Amino acid sequence: MSDLKRSILASIFFVWPTFASADFIEPTNGELSGNFLSPTPVSLVSNGTTRVAGTVQGAGAGVSLDLDYFRVTVPVGQVLSAVNVLPGTIGAGAIGSFIAIFDGPAVNPATATSADLFGYYLYRTTDVGTNILDDIGAFNFQGTNPSQGFTPPLAADSYTFWIQEGANGTFPYNFELVLRAVPEPPTILLMGLAGLAGLAMSLRRHRRR
Repeated sequence: MSDLKRSILASIFFVWPTFASADFIEPTNGELSGNFLSPTPVSLVSNGTTRVAGTVQGAGAGVSLDLDYFRVTVPVGQVLSAVNVLPGTIGAGAIGSFIAIFDGPAVNPATATSADLFGYYLYRTTDVGTNILDDIGAFNFQGTNPSQGFTPPLAADSYTFWIQEGANGTFPYNFELVLRAVPEPPTILLMGLAGLAGLAMSLRRHRRR
């Protein structure tokens, strides 16, 4: 790891200390995988938050030198409700840095198209303090590059995240993934279902008579 990369990550680590053992912070846990066939497994904290922080590097002209892949599993009874952008995140220029999600394993980045992605987004420094999960699900670069698309929250399943940058330089990111329990049906909906069940039983008794 270069001295510049260590310095950038150290500044993120200082501002946002690690509280949960499941957090994956590159200076502490090592480099995230650059191999799409073998993403780094990251455990998520149920009913809580998990930080993933690192850097990506580019050579300019769209050439990426350091791609990061990690895989998470949303357990049954939980949903992924947010991907929050934390302080220390720097997206490249006006366009931003790239993040994508695959529903399952990733595909070869050399041949991948937007249609292969479950969702993607170009995050910028101005996204700090916001939840970009809905942006990832709906983003369409220049209106001609749609992904498969999704509406949050994400249900129980395995998901692969892909982060990279093609601009010249090293760019830190600091994300917070949030798991929540599956929302229970609203009370009014339960009352409606109970009413329908009662009506069905009345109709059965009426038919018997």
